[in-house]
Amino acid sequence: MKLLIRPALRFVVCFVCWYVALLFLWPIAGQAYCAAFRAVGTLLHGSNDQRKEISFEPLLSGYRDDYTRVVIVNPAMMKADGSGPVRHLDMDTRAFGWKPLVLLFALVLATPLPLGRRMSALLWGSLCQQGFVMLALGFCIWQESSEIGLVSLSAADKEAAMGVRSLLTGQLAVAVPVLIWVLVTFRRGDFEKMTQQTGLTESPQSRQNAP
Repeated sequence: MKLLIRPALRFVVCFVCWYVALLFLWPIAGQAYCAAFRAVGTLLHGSNDQRKEISFEPLLSGYRDDYTRVVIVNPAMMKADGSGPVRHLDMDTRAFGWKPLVLLFALVLATPLPLGRRMSALLWGSLCQQGFVMLALGFCIWQESSEIGLVSLSAADKEAAMGVRSLLTGQLAVAVPVLIWVLVTFRRGDFEKMTQQTGLTESPQSRQNAP
């Protein structure tokens, strides 16, 4: 049991160090991430035609400038003077996209695997995790669009959509990064090798050398 605790403790310590260090990068990388988040969001979900208008813009919230506002407009409901119902989807870009990515990075970097394996996991894990973020964002926009006639939903459908939205945004922070970490980092036999390294099981070589 002691042999198992030591690697586990080492992993936890490395994970915490990486997680804290990456969080402190936000003042340096935050603005670039927010700009990239809005640019990708505009590319995937933005629209500006006669049917609907969806745009992304920074939202200053007190002393923080890391919020993003998605403006959703139904041109058919707008008056000639430009007035009419407009939906605003405001989100904390740091909590919505950056923190789950940091969690994934910390988990991968703390995993005792060869550097090349971890770099590959970081690449594919980042793509998967941020892809999920954009899918969740698209669903949130779709759900908000129902409030101004761009999507037709019954009262029961709206309630169900709100539940799905809460589930998606709630799982972004922990469950999804952890799941992606497991899928992109580990291969068959990794856990067995780690167990052998801790001495919990005998390796084939040690069994051959046994009297």
